[in-house]
Amino acid sequence: MTFSIKNILIFFLLMLPLANFPQLFNLGEDLGSIYISIFIFIIFCFWVMSDGNIKLPTRKVNKILLSIIMIGIFLDIIAIITSTVPIQEGILVLLTFSLPKLLFLYLIIIIAERISLNQASHIINIFAFLMILSVLISPLFYPLNPIPEFIFYDGGSRFAGFHFELVNFSFSILIGFFIFSLRYKFSILFLLLVLIFLYFLASSNAFYPFALLCIFGALIGKFRLKLTSRFFIVGILLLTPIIGLFLDYFEFLEIFALRETTSFSLEGSALFIRLYPWALAMEHFIGNFLSLPIGLGMLNLSPFIEDKSNLFGGTGITAIIAEYGFLSVPIFYFFYQYFRLIAQNILQIPDANSRICLMAILTLCITYICIQSGFFNLTAWCLCIIVQTISIKIFSEKNKYNP
Repeated sequence: MTFSIKNILIFFLLMLPLANFPQLFNLGEDLGSIYISIFIFIIFCFWVMSDGNIKLPTRKVNKILLSIIMIGIFLDIIAIITSTVPIQEGILVLLTFSLPKLLFLYLIIIIAERISLNQASHIINIFAFLMILSVLISPLFYPLNPIPEFIFYDGGSRFAGFHFELVNFSFSILIGFFIFSLRYKFSILFLLLVLIFLYFLASSNAFYPFALLCIFGALIGKFRLKLTSRFFIVGILLLTPIIGLFLDYFEFLEIFALRETTSFSLEGSALFIRLYPWALAMEHFIGNFLSLPIGLGMLNLSPFIEDKSNLFGGTGITAIIAEYGFLSVPIFYFFYQYFRLIAQNILQIPDANSRICLMAILTLCITYICIQSGFFNLTAWCLCIIVQTISIKIFSEKNKYNP
């Protein structure tokens, strides 16, 4: 494993902090992730040609994870052949989303599985440093192109740096805090200061779930609450599907909204706009449960969604549930086991500070994977699999010296 290949993981991690940087040149919102992915693909091609073989994942759970993506691609092809989705648009989704998702997740897995404990720690430390640096220097770039939704949002009242969307900014800042805490020791006071910073500067509707869940995750890590961690993971996985199924009963969430609302509707609430795609995804799931699943990334091409005045359907796990239909039931169980095994390894780490920080990072990653779109969450998957590696390596070293 060469140094350059190892550091491909850093590029995956930077897909969020630099997602909106191309707006400096008016190249379009969130294209930073696309440009970074093209660069990664070029490196991957050179690596395959120089190495001469394709490596396989070493961990069974990661092999199953890739198999799920492959099943989704198979369903994509069936949907295109049977004209369940428009052929041209379906092929475009297959080539620009589903196949790249498989390739990049494969690349993350085979590299993250093979790095050492020191390399894994080094990679996330570099990410945290570059993320903070991008946030600090981004205001200096704003005068060069002071356009809406670039660095400053909503008329300059909210800030996200080079991130695309405030939810991405909130996620990255909290991840960066726990990475630095992993190295320098966790502090409740500093966490409160970071939360205050996010509350007033970003004002994202994702603030409360991120803040509450990472705090709860940190507590689980500190006190080694193994049984609680299982219910906690199930709760995170079920959170958005339940909101989607019973959206009309969640109007009370408006009391946590950080932006002004007039009514709990598409016209009057930014929070409702964020939640409504989950409801569409769950409606699609229930209405098409016994049908052949539509396939990975194809949800927005579904006739059901297209009839909803071009509203997109589902993000994160609600999209997966809708796209995989009845197959999402065993897939959901797999995701639970996947994250449970990582948490189990974390909770066996002797050092309390490591448990607190790694469990909080894992919690943030699971939450982000569940609520955000499929391509953006490659950053969260990269962090998650690096945490998987760190927890396994620490546990292995502990057993090595304490047989």
